[in-house]
Amino acid sequence: MSRRERIETWLNAVWGKGELDRIDALFEDSAQANGLMPGLELRPEEFHELVPALRAHLKDIEITILRQFETSDWLWLLLRIEGRSSQTGQSACFTGQLSMRFAGEKIVEAYNNFDVVALFEALGVMPRDTVALCLSGESFV
Repeated sequence: MSRRERIETWLNAVWGKGELDRIDALFEDSAQANGLMPGLELRPEEFHELVPALRAHLKDIEITILRQFETSDWLWLLLRIEGRSSQTGQSACFTGQLSMRFAGEKIVEAYNNFDVVALFEALGVMPRDTVALCLSGESFV
């Protein structure tokens, strides 16, 4: 199975189905994932808290790889994440990017970026067109 196939299977098992026992299989113990929030570096064990936190808001999650680029030890993916709000049933769709360095078959470092504004807009936590509103001078504080 290729790295892409392993990651896609893992993403849909962990994030899509909530199979937390599969988290550690893909990461070196000392691996860190960066980029979800400024200053937040996640270790594999912290995904055991993050995954249920997201799944409390988003259900029926399906992840599709739209693009990929791979070198000998790096894999970059562009993802589409689809699901439904756990509270309203409203559909949600947003994109994300993963950049992962491998040592053998395990991830040793990762840099992730997700369009959380689109996610929170779809969940009704932020108003539609949040970015445009902010660029026009609106404030939400």
